[in-house]
Amino acid sequence: MIETIVQRLQANAPSLHSVEIAEDIEAIAEGTKSPHGSCFVVPYREKAQPNRLTTGGHRQLIGVQIVVAFLIRNHNDAKGAARAKAFDTFKSEIEQALAGWSPTTGGDPFSLVGGESTSMGNGVSIYAQTWETTRFLTGS
Repeated sequence: MIETIVQRLQANAPSLHSVEIAEDIEAIAEGTKSPHGSCFVVPYREKAQPNRLTTGGHRQLIGVQIVVAFLIRNHNDAKGAARAKAFDTFKSEIEQALAGWSPTTGGDPFSLVGGESTSMGNGVSIYAQTWETTRFLTGS
């Protein structure tokens, strides 16, 4: 699912410098010197519902949350106003790409759960949005 989301963002969010997979937000904040407009898709949380089949087979609805985070770099912006304005373009493209789209057959379309920005200091901010969809876990 993660790779499908990356491909969707690469195809539908042209202002992003790059779209990559990351393990967690802290790894992005602490471990990279990624350029302005770099975007990361991060697996976040899954919550399973009980198996719906009582006899034979297995069909379980799984709620899936992912985080889509992007970096804004502007080192000549002490107050962060220019960085905050830059959020709009990236947010808009990501929202247009993901809202109402389902990465899996039979799963619910993506819904935005929420988003927030964090200043990392030194002219760098990260904006992270949490998105939610569902998938089915099936078996015999």
